[in-house]
Parts: sequence; structure tokens; C-alpha cells
Amino acid sequence: MRLSVAIPVVVATFLVAVSPRVAAADNNTTGLQWSGSGFLTLAAGKVLGGTNDSATDNGYRCPCMITDYAQGAIYEKGAWRLGPDSVLGMQGTTTFGDSGLSVTGQVVARGAHNGRVNLEWLYLGWDVNSSLTLQVGRKRLPLLAQSEVQDVGYAVPWVHLPPQVYGWEVVNYNGANALYRGRWGDVSTLVNIFAGNETKEDSPYWKLYSGRATRTDSRWTGLAGAEVRLALGGAELRGVYVTSKTQNRFVSEGDADYSAPARQHIWGLSASYDESEWVGRAEWLYIDRRQDYGGDRASLLALGRRFGPWLPMLSWSRYRLLTLASDTPREGHDLTSLLLRRELDAGSALKLQLDHWKDRATPGFASAHGDRTVISVAYVRVF
Repeated sequence: MRLSVAIPVVVATFLVAVSPRVAAADNNTTGLQWSGSGFLTLAAGKVLGGTNDSATDNGYRCPCMITDYAQGAIYEKGAWRLGPDSVLGMQGTTTFGDSGLSVTGQVVARGAHNGRVNLEWLYLGWDVNSSLTLQVGRKRLPLLAQSEVQDVGYAVPWVHLPPQVYGWEVVNYNGANALYRGRWGDVSTLVNIFAGNETKEDSPYWKLYSGRATRTDSRWTGLAGAEVRLALGGAELRGVYVTSKTQNRFVSEGDADYSAPARQHIWGLSASYDESEWVGRAEWLYIDRRQDYGGDRASLLALGRRFGPWLPMLSWSRYRLLTLASDTPREGHDLTSLLLRRELDAGSALKLQLDHWKDRATPGFASAHGDRTVISVAYVRVF
């Protein structure tokens, strides 16, 4: 266990445990109203074994398993580790009287980043009416069904979401969006139209492919898209489309300028059911990057059943790299996960997860870490 990771996480856990739940506060003089909340995941994991027993692989001790590509979270060979999946976040919103205006911010400290605090969200919102909200600033990119709550461990069954689907170089964006909420009969609807850009310097995602000691900057420009959610009872159907131009700058290789812009198109579809005893998830993602290397295809299926406070679940996910040339080495892997969640109270739970990662890369692919099996546990809480 790395001391630089363990100390801030343990201290944060103590502070959360002894502090009261944050409540809304009113200022009658200025008309301001403030509310806040937080979330915690204290997780530990260990690599039980794997086929790649090399001393290092791109600077990582393997067999090893990536749990979050965007944040560079990876369990390496050796002792139990606290860092990769541990997260502490705080979110606050200030509303300005009856104007419909508000400001929301969120900061997150991650064990994968040695406890460094990052600003994830900071945006201005305006409730035009009861159905339409306009927002501008920094937000989470709504690329996937669980993108908005991906850091909130209590909100999802997994210790870590399947990285085959939830694993891309960009997760936030700076821009604006229009959010509509309404009903079509008994069906609740949400339509979100957004646009903006994002630059990620020293991308943790690219370190996993190019090496721990490398630096790569990524940029998505001209980003635009829309998501639609339809919900009826415990069932939800969601579709999303995103397009942007992508560029990279491999700084450690001497690049001073970004590569030429390449257009990408992203389509996503998901379905979920969570009512009474049964819980089900299905998600599919396709990225068309034919102006660059080819494309990406990812999917997941999960099914679980509640028994009182217990939720066992089986999850399976797949990723395949699509290349333009048939003789180009391709990345591919499947993940089978067994999960067990135990509710402790209305805002906290314990989770246990056993993962088996099956490498499906073709010969010659440089960043294949082989097969691996990992066990992880987590205490999650919202406050």
C-alpha cells in the first residue's frame, strides 16, 4: 500500500464519519441559498494472478488490471492497494433567490492521482421554466449511461464500472447545454443537447498505452451531441450521439504541435431495469474514427437480484479495436465480474467484486497485459 495514497484516504474517511450530513442553508439578507453533498469510495484490491508475469509492462508491474482508463487507475502485481478506486468528492450549489440562476461546483480527490484534488464541475445554470434548463461551464460529458454518477460509488453496483465500456481519454467538457425534462403520458423524458471542447494535458489514459513515464496531451474540439432518456417505472432506455474532432500531442516523443484534426462519431444505446428485486443493465457503444485509426466497439450486460439488503450480480463486458488494415495488431479483451453488495443504511454500502480479464488482443499489440484475475472490496457512502 502506497503511504501517499493511504494517508489522505484514511483521514478523509475519518472526517466523513464524524461530520454531520450537509444541509441546505438560507441567507435571508441576500436571497442566496446553498446546498451541498459528498460521496466517498474507500476501496482496496489485489491481483490474484495472470498470464503476464513480466517485471514491468509499460512501467507497470504485471500481471495488472486497468479499472479506469480516463484516470489511469490500475491494480498492479503485489500487495493489496488502496489507491486505484478510492474517491472522495464534494459538490455544492448556490441558488440566487427566485431568479432561477444557480452555480454548481464539484471537486474530487482520487487515490489514482495520489489524493490530488481536481475541479470536475463548475457551471452556471438557469431554469428557464419548470421543464427547460440552460447550463454553461464545465460538466461531465454524457457519453455513457452512468457517466454523471461514475465517481459516486454508492450510485452503481460495481466497485469499478466495466472499463471495456467506461474507458476513454475524455470524460469532461467545457461548453453549454440545454436540458429538457417532461412527460409523454406515463413516460418520463429527458433531452440534453450540448456543445463544447476539452483538452486533457498529460493524459492518464495515454500513459497506459505509451508508458508510465510518457506524456501525451489530448484535445477534442467542435464537440456536439445529444442524449435522450425515456423512463417508465423502473425501466429506462437511453440513446446518445456525440461528434468532435480529436487531436493528440505526444510530448515525450518531441511533438510541439498537435496532430491534424480527425473527425469522430460516437453512438451509444443503453437499457436498464431496477425495480423491486431485479436489476439489469445493458449498454452498447460504437466510435467511428475512420479518419484516424478505425474505430472502437464496446458492450456490457449485467443481471442481479436483491435478497433483502443483499445484491449479487453477474456482469460481462467486451471491447474490440477496429483497424483500417487487416494486418494491424488489434486490442481486444473481455471482463467477467461477480459482484456482491450489502446495504448498510440509506446512504452507505459494502461491495465485493471478483474480476477475470481475458485478453483478446492479436499478436503484436504492444499494450496487452495478458489475462488477469483481481479481487476488490469497497465501502461506499453519500453524505
